Amino acid sequence: MSFRFAWALPLLLQIPLCGAQTITLNLGAEQLVHQGAKLGVGAAQELEAAVENNPEDLSARAKLVGYYFYQWMQPGEAAAKAARRRHILWLIENHPDVQLTGLSEAVIDRSGNSLADEEGYEQARKLWLAHLDSPKTGAQALGNLAKFFQMTDKNLAEKALLRALELQPTNGEWNWRLGYLYAMGILGVDAIGLNGQPTSTDPFAQQSPFAAKARKALAETTNGTTLAIAASILWRYGTMLAPSEKMKAEYVDQAIQFVQQARKAEPANPSWPQFLAQLQAYRRQVLSPPN
Repeated sequence: MSFRFAWALPLLLQIPLCGAQTITLNLGAEQLVHQGAKLGVGAAQELEAAVENNPEDLSARAKLVGYYFYQWMQPGEAAAKAARRRHILWLIENHPDVQLTGLSEAVIDRSGNSLADEEGYEQARKLWLAHLDSPKTGAQALGNLAKFFQMTDKNLAEKALLRALELQPTNGEWNWRLGYLYAMGILGVDAIGLNGQPTSTDPFAQQSPFAAKARKALAETTNGTTLAIAASILWRYGTMLAPSEKMKAEYVDQAIQFVQQARKAEPANPSWPQFLAQLQAYRRQVLSPPN
């Protein structure tokens, strides 16, 4: 079975991915979180009471996750941090596999921003590691684990995604996310903004053992989805983040190499020539303009 999955590219190229299941996204949890961003203090207190009375009220909890994420810098910061931590830890412990637990708003950063909570991060890590060690943990929970650690511990995120792929070998989401993780590791991205774009890179991470592992994994894979996503991330974000034209060219050349590799692995896929042509045109027109 094949389907078409579009990711954000400058020219919005669509690649048909072979041998994968359709990836669907239920927007319910996201909508509730965004509703929580508009809550007032009184409404938030009412939801806190509702959750205390019924811990399984995930709709109320989702709104509270949004409230504490988007209205962070307000009076009572310490109390807000503790409340946010409490809700996220409860979700990880009791519902690691629901969509809400895998949202960006349910990630606790160790450092680097106003939402950072080192104590909460360490507590969350222990809970997630317990799920990773359990043979009962399903693919969706593993995917949520990978989302939680994709910036702070890429090795752990990779381990979770590889486990999820073992459980669901025909689910293209895991190949997609591995390509994303590997490319972000090569770029050294260690933080992303609310719009999903990188906000910080670590030059040392670009030379880290994980970056080397990511390059090796991409060089050896024959999965077109993984290669296509890695190529698109290197093209889109690599050219945006690179400090020099030379480095931009290196990222585009690497993206071209991945697409050529994908074309060799999946010669019947008609989208590879188009993708390759776009990359080569960008290389000529933007990075090597005529004199």
